Amino acid sequence: MAQDGAIVTGGGGAIGGCAARHLAARGLRVLVVDLDGSRAAGTVAAIEAAGGTASAHAADVSNAGAVEGYVRACEELFGPPRAFFNNAASEGAVAEIPDYPVDVFDRTIAVNLRGVFLGLRSVIPSMRAGGGGSILNTASQAGVRGVPNLAGYVASKHGVVGLSQAAALECAPDIRVNCLCPGPTATRMMRDIEQTIRDAGGDPSGFVDAIPAGRYGEPEEIGSFAAWVLAEAPAYLTGAVLNIDGGMTAP
Repeated sequence: MAQDGAIVTGGGGAIGGCAARHLAARGLRVLVVDLDGSRAAGTVAAIEAAGGTASAHAADVSNAGAVEGYVRACEELFGPPRAFFNNAASEGAVAEIPDYPVDVFDRTIAVNLRGVFLGLRSVIPSMRAGGGGSILNTASQAGVRGVPNLAGYVASKHGVVGLSQAAALECAPDIRVNCLCPGPTATRMMRDIEQTIRDAGGDPSGFVDAIPAGRYGEPEEIGSFAAWVLAEAPAYLTGAVLNIDGGMTAP
């Protein structure tokens, strides 16, 4: 895939930024997409400092026009994408279902599920026109099991798993589509969730206690794995739900 184009949404965050850097290190030219353009620019600066090629693009992934815009930007700068890390997400609220704000639920679904759908809808035709490629959608361990007090997040991530499997069947054999399901990872999202629980008088230590590995994942572990799946995994790997969660979802 050297010198081919790649798109990473949520590319200003810890996992997306890591994946973008690893893709660039493999020779891909990366469009780094984030709602916060300055964070995307930070990832681009790191890629360029390491000798790679990248460009920042600010976009709201829940907006169809904005998604079409980032795909056009990739085509214009780097050609049709050969790799797409469909990764942007929001945690939503931390609340029991009766207390969960409807507007926050709707926004969480819009970013986490509609955003993944819109990305697929725009990227697949472009990728097909360019001769195929690889897509990795980010779900979560919360996409394959229940988690209390995160209804919007859990519902959206379950949807991403099903959407990924449907897309894999539609796109084979020219485009591989897989689904990444990380466990709790040492990122801004988990820090914010922990603080919300503390502010409500709770104890967030149960998150780590539930992980057989005894710790949170590191962004480097998740991002480097994502880049490998996109750029180097065998062509036979498609339709997979890839748990990287320290054993949380082991039977």
